[in-house]
Amino acid sequence: MPFCSRCGSSLPESANFCPKCGWRTELGAQAGVAEPWESMKQAFATAGREMEQAFRVAGKKMEEAFARAEKELREAFGSAERTVACPKCGEKNPLHARFCGSCGNRLA
Repeated sequence: MPFCSRCGSSLPESANFCPKCGWRTELGAQAGVAEPWESMKQAFATAGREMEQAFRVAGKKMEEAFARAEKELREAFGSAERTVACPKCGEKNPLHARFCGSCGNRLA
């Protein structure tokens, strides 16, 4: 009867892994049986490559969306330099202002 080279437990004749500690037996190594962590390592490597590609594509799509939104906003609202004049004092205020920065009058 064979014994585990790691923990010393007795092994069934056909065991590829020790049922007590999970160590791959000499029979398992000779048969080329992969250890469970090897397939998990490969799965993580594959997932990492796929995620990297997905993030690259998502980043490109986000850049395109922001550029498109910026273009549409510029077309809709024109230059950021546009102003609105206060009907009370005539002071030029930013287009988004609700009150005049000079006299405090409410802007339309």
